[in-house]
Amino acid sequence: MSSGSLVLVTGVSGFLGSHVVTELLKDGYRVRGTVRSKKVAFVQAWYAKYEGKVEIVAFDDLIAGDITDALKGVSAIIHVAAPLVGRSATHEDALNAAIEGSLNVLRQGEKAGVTKFAIVSSIIAVTSFPGLSSGIPLTDKDWNPITREEGLNPSAEGFTVYAAEKTLAEHAVWEFGEKHPHVDITTVNPPFFYGPFAPGWAASEPGVSALSTNGFIYNLLRPDGPSLLHPAVIDVRDVARGLVLSLTAPPTSQVGQKRILMSGPWLSAQEATDYIAEVRPELKDQLSEAAKKSGPIPKHNIDTSRARDVLGLEFRPWKQTLIDAVDSIIAVEKEWKSQGWKP
Repeated sequence: MSSGSLVLVTGVSGFLGSHVVTELLKDGYRVRGTVRSKKVAFVQAWYAKYEGKVEIVAFDDLIAGDITDALKGVSAIIHVAAPLVGRSATHEDALNAAIEGSLNVLRQGEKAGVTKFAIVSSIIAVTSFPGLSSGIPLTDKDWNPITREEGLNPSAEGFTVYAAEKTLAEHAVWEFGEKHPHVDITTVNPPFFYGPFAPGWAASEPGVSALSTNGFIYNLLRPDGPSLLHPAVIDVRDVARGLVLSLTAPPTSQVGQKRILMSGPWLSAQEATDYIAEVRPELKDQLSEAAKKSGPIPKHNIDTSRARDVLGLEFRPWKQTLIDAVDSIIAVEKEWKSQGWKP
């Protein structure tokens, strides 16, 4: 793909999607981004400074929405949009949105002549959360064994449903790829991602839920905050960079199936609060007491060699990710409070 090519990005108002746009612009691409109708004007304002290099269009129905017009002139698609944990009315709605939403984008893109796709999956499609703590090495050949029936179980909790969504959706993506060998697909499988918000990012409504996975970092900045920082982490900017690099990566015919596992250096809540106290001493007295006492974490067990070998991607050190996230969260919180928001 050449500089100046037009890339369609779904879900550009999100934490990751907004960073994908930033990375594409850095590399000279033009971007057509999708958001829900109610957010179009709001998100257009973020990107107005780029003078026509970013176009925002509405895409309300992942499962059946028609994006024919949005695909005109598009050379590649980066599919980021996905249902959030616990936001769907039923477990079945959540699974259908993830699976059929991904297939809808693939089908329409292929029909329009697009052959280059990058799709965001998750490390949870590789293993269960206990699997991340097992110490057993995880590679791109591993899969979470969760079934649709488990995801549809009425008693299933949010992250069980999420695991089913991501696993089954990625299986569907690769099945599509097998039936359409002329289509070049890359999936990236990151764990929780943290880091600063993209330049110009803003929340349509203030609130902890608007912080996305940075909400876990926000919890570290409250004395009564829970210690819920999972050790497997990655910088959001590295995930975005990997997606953009996938557009110029060698084809599947040369390097095999491009299922790219990602993870930066693992981080414990105790290490996080210790480091925040060290480099931001003004925050020391407001850090989570539970996190300070949370103790050791499992060893890193994710094989990320293909991120380096196929994409040429290197991961940032967690100290940079953590402090950039903290500084960004504090700036956002300050802005919200100036508008009358109360945590």
